Amino acid sequence: MWLWVRAFFLLLLLGIEGCGYTLSHRLKNVFDQPKGVFVSIFSNETEELGAEMVFTNALLRELTLHQQFRLVNHRETTPFEIRGFLEKITYQPTALYAPSPGVNKLQSYSTVPDQINLVATVRVELFDREAKKVIWSQSVSGSRIVSAYLARTGDKEAASGFGTYTQSLIDARYSDIARDMMRDLYDSMVEIL
Repeated sequence: MWLWVRAFFLLLLLGIEGCGYTLSHRLKNVFDQPKGVFVSIFSNETEELGAEMVFTNALLRELTLHQQFRLVNHRETTPFEIRGFLEKITYQPTALYAPSPGVNKLQSYSTVPDQINLVATVRVELFDREAKKVIWSQSVSGSRIVSAYLARTGDKEAASGFGTYTQSLIDARYSDIARDMMRDLYDSMVEIL
């Protein structure tokens, strides 16, 4: 008897799953196109060299992860293109550290940044090249706190020792901030109507 009940529920489950019911999201008609979508490298409108690749790769990873639509390698094979613009990257100190006299060769009146707030803004748009119009556009910002490496602040022997932080501390956080921003962008792409 239990065997028949299990078989019935299994068939019922397969029948419901196979009925083809799907939710309609914002860009579903574009994602269902067999020609796919091309993703171009982000345009970098900042002075942060190479940051556009980190944000482009984060978007590609997010789109590949969900496999909602087909990505293509050549712009000419599809009318649809996702274009990204890295509009702004800023970083400002948010917390200061006042060392004891003589620590890291600093004077007692010195204060150095202990934490730096990194903020990035990205705009992504879906462009129809045949119609020559933007179908969808979204801007998103993200931020991260970067802890400054205070041990090198006053090290006169190190080339990177002068200044409040090194660029590598900031660059290392780009991937974290880009990953979260691209998740937000993807969620807005497939927002349920």
